[in-house]
Amino acid sequence: MERVPEPELMEEKEQVISYDEADFSEGEVNLINQINQYFFKKNISLGEKDLIVDLGCGPGNISEKLAIKWPNTQVLGIDGSKEMILRAEFNKSISTNQKKLKNLRYICSDIKDIKSNNFLLKQRISLLVSNSLIHHITNLEDFFNTIRSLSSNVTVNFHKDLKRPLDEKSALELKEQCSKKYNEILTNDYYASLRASYTFKELKNFILENDLSSLDVFEEGENYLIVYGNV
Repeated sequence: MERVPEPELMEEKEQVISYDEADFSEGEVNLINQINQYFFKKNISLGEKDLIVDLGCGPGNISEKLAIKWPNTQVLGIDGSKEMILRAEFNKSISTNQKKLKNLRYICSDIKDIKSNNFLLKQRISLLVSNSLIHHITNLEDFFNTIRSLSSNVTVNFHKDLKRPLDEKSALELKEQCSKKYNEILTNDYYASLRASYTFKELKNFILENDLSSLDVFEEGENYLIVYGNV
């Protein structure tokens, strides 16, 4: 199936609300656990001097989980959509874990403009995370240039995203499965995201062809890809 790009930002209020109200907790917890296991294998521990950045943080689901998992770090959620950042701030303000989120803050910024923000120049990023961001980026060069510019030799990258189905029939079957759990807005967005996603081969080839061999890609189940490692 050919890739069909979608808008880079989710700015419609109805989209934001639908996304925020959906329960993606299982996949989010799995991602946090995978990062934690990677740290354990590499004997990495995070503390007060470490900064975690969640790119394309959306309504803050992953950001909050990162802040709770590593309470001694600073966690920064970044999204280019003002509506998403407003939702993330609102969710933080009403969270039952609010006292555990004092180390979490958000900013609105396009990922291609992040480096110009001084807040990132004050502290090295120890963990750079994204979830369902890569498929929103029209050109892979923009995504990898951003993570390369934000990363130092100590930065661990962990980026999870959808994997594009092999054909239209498979995409429609996944859309049908989604429709049984979520509303029409979210189902249509999911279908668009499937079509906009990259394949394992596309990500792997890009990494090999652009001097990023310290990164790796693995397939999580049938529907997800994770790019991880150091840049």
